[in-house]
Amino acid sequence: MAKKGLIGLVLTLILISGFFTYYILNAKPPSASAITEANITIPVKQGSYCWDGFLNGECKDMVEPFMMNDIEPVTVAPREKIEISYNRKPVKISKEVMVWSKSQSDPKSVNLEDGTIVAPQESGTYAVSTYGNWKRGSASHVFFIKVK
Repeated sequence: MAKKGLIGLVLTLILISGFFTYYILNAKPPSASAITEANITIPVKQGSYCWDGFLNGECKDMVEPFMMNDIEPVTVAPREKIEISYNRKPVKISKEVMVWSKSQSDPKSVNLEDGTIVAPQESGTYAVSTYGNWKRGSASHVFFIKVK
């Protein structure tokens, strides 16, 4: 009889620790990564998000991409493919990314196909913003490229 009680207690503790582990590991929005066709990693910064945490949720709005001065753009070739991925699979990912040019105030919408975008043809510095939805919220991510 004592064995059954001990097994029940152990199973309950495993269930509770699994629940807490899941919520603690998923307390923040997922991170994104970007890699060029030439296998160069592009640093990606967290953009705006709304996320449900374990005990509370939070929404954070970030500044426009070119106001984020702490990331150096990575040089890419014109029309080079860039693969975007997340450390956790989104429920839904936008089929478009927004691309800002330093010389233009309005962003352009660029198709995202199988997690890949194509860099612009024209030389210049660009900010690329992605967007996805997960069970616990939504998030955007930003990276910078210099087409040369």
